[in-house]
Amino acid sequence: MQDYTIERSVEVDVACSVEEVYNLWENLENMPRWIPLVKKVKVLPGAEQLSCWQFGLGAPLLTEWTSRITQRIPMQLIAWESVSGLPNHGSAQFISTDQGCRLRLKLTFNLPGGIVGKLIKGVGVERWLEANLLETLKRFKILIEKEVLRKLVE
Repeated sequence: MQDYTIERSVEVDVACSVEEVYNLWENLENMPRWIPLVKKVKVLPGAEQLSCWQFGLGAPLLTEWTSRITQRIPMQLIAWESVSGLPNHGSAQFISTDQGCRLRLKLTFNLPGGIVGKLIKGVGVERWLEANLLETLKRFKILIEKEVLRKLVE
């Protein structure tokens, strides 16, 4: 039974500096603020490269995994891979632009093969994932731009 792989890449331009975007994104426990399906992220004490994730609509439609940061280049890149639970890996790239920062998110999920994989593919999960990722980045853009503007006004 062969696994079913979904790979997607989305990006958004943010009217904030690379440093501001990177610093907010780097704190993984912030993720539920702009990703509604991420219910909780907990960085493991004493193992800052590891984090536990809860993802889904709610019980019983929740899945969990532990991720490890595989690469961190300050103000440029954060990459990760799961070490348990739902197999996935990805990266967030931070690119300086004339207007601020372009945030590029790449994700790959390995879903089960067989009947479950066919069912997942049949319900259009790839289109849903791409649309959801784009909405996530738009939500992040709005959140950070409001926070940075609020700090400027104070």
